Amino acid sequence: MVWWVLALAFLSILSYLSDVEVLALSSIRVPGLNASLISVLILLSAAGLLSRILWMKKKGTKEALERKVRELEDKLALIAPEEK
Repeated sequence: MVWWVLALAFLSILSYLSDVEVLALSSIRVPGLNASLISVLILLSAAGLLSRILWMKKKGTKEALERKVRELEDKLALIAPEEK
């Protein structure tokens, strides 16, 4: 995820330099869109970062549920032999 953040920061810096006309990147346009190439790359990088965050959150939820199931199974294993 660090790489996504670094890519987004790098693209944002390039966008700023393009806006203050240090670099001539804003003249490169994407066909079919009314946006510069740098803007599309920033959008894709932000979307990648968001999807990575959501995927990691979902994965963390699964791990927490699996841990809870293991704890409950261990408790059940301790209770079950006592009932016999």
